[in-house]
Amino acid sequence: MSLSKYAGMAGTWSMDLTGTAPNAESFFSLETTEESVFDPDHRSLADVNDYKDGGKYRAIVKLQMRYEKQDSADPTWAMGTGWLISPDTLVTAGHNVYSWAGGEEGLGRAVHIRCYIGYHGRDSIDSPIVQRRYARNIVTTAEWLTSKENRHRDVAFIQLDRPFEGNLRLFSYKPTPKVGDEMIGVVGYPADKSVVDKDGREEKGALMYEMFNDIQYNLEDKKNNPLQMLKYRISTFGGQSGAPVIRKTANQIAIGTHVYGSGDKNQASVIGKYGNDYDLLISILTKRYPVIGTHEGINLVKPSSSNTGNGAPPTTPVQSLSKTQVFNSTGFITVEKSSEDEQAEGFIDVLKKVGSIAGTFGQHALPFISPLLGPVGGPVSAIAGAALGTLANACAESAMDGGVAPLNNTGRAATGAMERAVLAEASLQAVLKMDNNDVTKKIITNMERTYTNLAPNVKHIAPKLAPGLLSSVSKINTKKSFFQQEEELSRRQARRPLKGDWTESSFGSNDFVTGMMQPTRPLEGEEAFFDIFGSVLQAAFQIGKPLLREGAKAGLGLLSKALAESSLDTESSLDNNEAQAAELVAKRAIMAEAALQSVMKLNKSELAQIELVNDHGDMHEEGFFDFVKTAAQGIGCAVKAAAPFVLNNVVPVVLGALAKPATESAYLKPSPSGFQTTLRKKTSILSMVNDGTLKVSATSPHEIVAPHNRSHQPSAQRATIPALRSVDSNEDLPVFQEL
Repeated sequence: MSLSKYAGMAGTWSMDLTGTAPNAESFFSLETTEESVFDPDHRSLADVNDYKDGGKYRAIVKLQMRYEKQDSADPTWAMGTGWLISPDTLVTAGHNVYSWAGGEEGLGRAVHIRCYIGYHGRDSIDSPIVQRRYARNIVTTAEWLTSKENRHRDVAFIQLDRPFEGNLRLFSYKPTPKVGDEMIGVVGYPADKSVVDKDGREEKGALMYEMFNDIQYNLEDKKNNPLQMLKYRISTFGGQSGAPVIRKTANQIAIGTHVYGSGDKNQASVIGKYGNDYDLLISILTKRYPVIGTHEGINLVKPSSSNTGNGAPPTTPVQSLSKTQVFNSTGFITVEKSSEDEQAEGFIDVLKKVGSIAGTFGQHALPFISPLLGPVGGPVSAIAGAALGTLANACAESAMDGGVAPLNNTGRAATGAMERAVLAEASLQAVLKMDNNDVTKKIITNMERTYTNLAPNVKHIAPKLAPGLLSSVSKINTKKSFFQQEEELSRRQARRPLKGDWTESSFGSNDFVTGMMQPTRPLEGEEAFFDIFGSVLQAAFQIGKPLLREGAKAGLGLLSKALAESSLDTESSLDNNEAQAAELVAKRAIMAEAALQSVMKLNKSELAQIELVNDHGDMHEEGFFDFVKTAAQGIGCAVKAAAPFVLNNVVPVVLGALAKPATESAYLKPSPSGFQTTLRKKTSILSMVNDGTLKVSATSPHEIVAPHNRSHQPSAQRATIPALRSVDSNEDLPVFQEL
C-alpha cells in the first residue's frame, strides 16, 4: 500500500484542440530508463493485415507527443504506443503524457498528442486503413506526476476528440494475477526498427513489432520486486512505451502496460490490487469529481473507491462534466450536457419499461396504451433507432466537415442506420430471453455501463419523431408477431448460405459476426426478404455507426437543446400518451444498441454459453444465433416497408431546428448452437427485471470470463532463453531522428 500523500489521487487536464503545433519534422522515443533488446532478438514484424479493420492489432495506437516545456522552435515529437479499450479511449504509459526526461524538471505534461491506428510509416498517412485522432482529455496518477520514482504508477488514459471507426477489435483487460506462468507478449512501435520512405529517408518507429514468450512472474516477491512490477524477458525499445502486455489467447486480454526496462528484464505497470485501478481512473474521463488541489496547473481529483478494489466501476456514477464542445451549422460552440434530473431514471427502470413495450406482461404492462406499442413495438423501436442514428450521424459529421449544415449530411448519415437498428432490436429481444448466468451478467453489466455513460437525452427529440412513427404503424402488418417465438420443428426451413461477401477478410474475426454469417433458416412467409438479408447484415456491421458513442451523444444533445428552444411546437398537437410512447420506443432503441454492443464484445466460448428461456420457463429450442437472425428477418421486413417515410419526411423537419431545410430530402435504401432441455423452470432476464430480482453486478465485465478459462493451462513447450545481453543504452536520453 502506498504511503504517498498523493495515493489514490489522479491528475487530469484537457488539450487545446484549437491551437497549432509545429509540423512533425523529427521524432524521438522518450524514455525514463534504459530498455533491453535481448540476444537473440525474437521480435517479429506484425503483418500489415493485422493493422487493418478487424485485424487483431487494429486497436494498437501509434502516438506522437509534444510537451509543455519543449522550446516552441523545437520541431521534434516524441513517440509512443497505446491500446484502445473503447473507440474513443486508450491506455498508454504515464510518461507519454507527462515526461520526466530532459532535465531535473522534465518536459512536463503533453500539450499535443496525435493518435493513429493502422500506421505503418509516414508514407501510409493517406492510406485508407489509417485513421488519425487527437487527444482531448488526459488522466494519469498523481503519484507519477509528483515523482519519477513512482514507476509502478506510470500509466495514463487518453480520451480522443472523436471515436475511431470500424471493427476495432478493442482490447479488454483484467487485474494482473499475483503469480503467473503463461505466454505473454508486447506489441508496439520500437524506435530501433526503421523503414526507408519513398524519398529515401529513414523513419524510426514506423512499423509495429510483436514478441511473445513464456514468462514466470510473482508480484508478491517484494524482495526482488519492491514496486511489484510485471517483469518479462521480452525485447523492447523506446517507442514501445504504453504498449499492452497481453496474454496470447483468442481474445488477447491485457494484464499490464509496458513502461520501461531494467537490465535483464523489461517491465510493465500492473492492473488492480498490486497496481492501478483502471476502471476508477477511466471514470474520471466521464464523471465529475471535485478538484482537491493542483500540481503545475494540473487539476487533482480523488475518485470514489471501487467496490472490489481491483478495477470495478463505482456503483453510483458521478455525473459527467457539465459542458461539452460540439459543432452547429455556424461553428464551434459549448452546450450543457444532461443534468442529473434528466439522467435520474436508472438503467433497470428503463430496461423494465422498454421490456414491457409488447404490453403483455400483466401487472408490469404500461399504464397507458398507444398504437406505437403492443405487437408492433419491436419494429417501431427499430425505426426510432434508425431515425436517431441518422440524426446523430448528421450532427456528428457536421463537426468533422467543419460546420456543414447537418441537413446536408442526412443522406450520408442515414446509410446503414436502418440495418443496424434492426440488428440491435433483435439482439435486445435475445438478451431479454436469456437465462441468468455469468455471461449474461457480463452482458447486462456492459449494457449498464454503455447506457449510463453514452445514452443521449431524447426528451425533446422523441415527440418530434412521434408523427412519423405513428404513420409508419399503418405500413406494418399488425397481425404478425415481431417478438420472436419458438417455431414448430415441422415448420422450420433448412439453413441456407447468406448472399454476399462473408469472407473473414471482409469483416475481421469478431466472433459474433462470425456466428451471424453462418447458414441461416429463412423465416416462413418472409422468404423474399431472405434474399437481401445478407446485405442487411453487411450494412449493419460494416457501415452502420453505433448510436451509443461520444460524438452521437454530443450531437443529439445539441439537437435536443435546439428543439427545446425552437418555436416549432409539434408536441402541443400530440396526445400525452403518444408523447410518452414515442419517448419510450426511443429509449428502447437506445437500449437495443447497448445490447448489440455488449453481445459483440463476447468471445466464441462466451457466446456458446448463452441459453434462452421460452415463455413457459423452459429452455428455448432455438440457439442464440438462430433466435437473433429469425427475429431480425421479421423485424427487418416491417422496417424496410415503414422506415423510409420517417427518414424522408420527419428527420429533415427535426434537423430543421438547426438549419434551414434543404431542397432534397434524404432517402435510405437498404444498403449454431444446439438446443438443450431441462425439467427445471428457467427465469429470463425480462422476468427478473419485472420482479425486481435483476441486479447489475459491481464486478468489472473484464473479470467475468468463461468457466473453462479460469484456470491456467501450462504451455506445451517452453521457449529457451539464452544468457541476456542488453544492446540498448538508451538511459534517460531521447533517441532523435531527423527526417
